[in-house]
Amino acid sequence: MIGGQCLCGQVAVAISRRPDCINMCNCRLCRATGAAWGYFDRSEVTVTGPTAQFVRSDLDDPWLTINFCPRCGSTTHYDATPAHPSDRLGVNTRLFAQDALDGIPVTYQDGRAVMTEDDDFVTTGSGVIGDGKAF
Repeated sequence: MIGGQCLCGQVAVAISRRPDCINMCNCRLCRATGAAWGYFDRSEVTVTGPTAQFVRSDLDDPWLTINFCPRCGSTTHYDATPAHPSDRLGVNTRLFAQDALDGIPVTYQDGRAVMTEDDDFVTTGSGVIGDGKAF
């Protein structure tokens, strides 16, 4: 079990395993939230503490709900919107100590052209946590 928390400590996130990889995306949502996503089945994630939600209003059919701490604003995780149900959660791995993530592969994705949940992301680079450049 790996635990992390938001900046003020009000929201804690625990994951049952290390992520297989961490995704750094350059889409508007990911850049604005400052997240580095690890992906998990919802049964592998425990969130404690109150979170607020944000759903994009600039898209006709948003597929993600961003969760964040209402006190400090730290992005904690994303979940699917009701219109796009999924068992997968995205967890902001920046909440965890970097040394707990050492050795995990990182992919850099060009998500700026992704408009629907079915669009493909293009990988533009890669690294590994702890290599001094990936995180």
